[in-house]
Amino acid sequence: MRLVSPDTARSPLSCENGLIKPKILYVEDDERIRSVLTAALSDEGYDVVEAADGETGIALLDSHTPELAVVDLRLPAMSGFDVVREIRRQSTIPIVILTAHGDSHDVVAGLEAGADDFLSKPIGAKELAARLRAILRRSNPPESSLPPSVLRVGRISIKPPTHESFIDETAVSFTRTEFEVLIDLASRSPETVTRTALLDRVWGYDYLGDSRLVDMQIYRIRQKLALHGADDKLLTVRGVGFKLVP
Repeated sequence: MRLVSPDTARSPLSCENGLIKPKILYVEDDERIRSVLTAALSDEGYDVVEAADGETGIALLDSHTPELAVVDLRLPAMSGFDVVREIRRQSTIPIVILTAHGDSHDVVAGLEAGADDFLSKPIGAKELAARLRAILRRSNPPESSLPPSVLRVGRISIKPPTHESFIDETAVSFTRTEFEVLIDLASRSPETVTRTALLDRVWGYDYLGDSRLVDMQIYRIRQKLALHGADDKLLTVRGVGFKLVP
């Protein structure tokens, strides 16, 4: 299977009656839930590619190159966690995981596997459609809101237009959401950025859940920085938020 580079992670959009339709990969083994949400998302203007199991979902990722993936974690055979890991290995597209209501262990494990966001079942079709719109909107920001072509904080340099990041001269790979968190912190360095501000600017909607999304992305960024001895540049300000320091 091919690796989808950051520049090609967004697939060609399908078009119907002159309208651009974002392509979504939806992996869910419950046929009833899958049919209902697929129909609802289609009505909301999405081109939904369905898969009833993880193996099929990975194959469809390779053949359809969707813009975003929605994955139920409780899948037969190949688990949703493994599906998320494989998607993340191949692509930087956003991944939304579906979890059992109140199952915090699944949420944390799913985010550790590489997911960008989560929703708890039962899921309202309108809520899911709105969440996907927000995620896709932040993945395709208007030019007026784009950051500078290069951001530098000490040994860390970031090139937002090409989704490249370096520590000294060594390239470091980040997922799309990790990269956007890093951009937000770098563009405000050395100021402290609160979790609420990161949720608002990076996730792009009024998030009603907890801060695990932010904490897990910070954890993953710090792990990657640590491989190059730069994790001391990403600091936690207890009770406030995070900051990148030169």
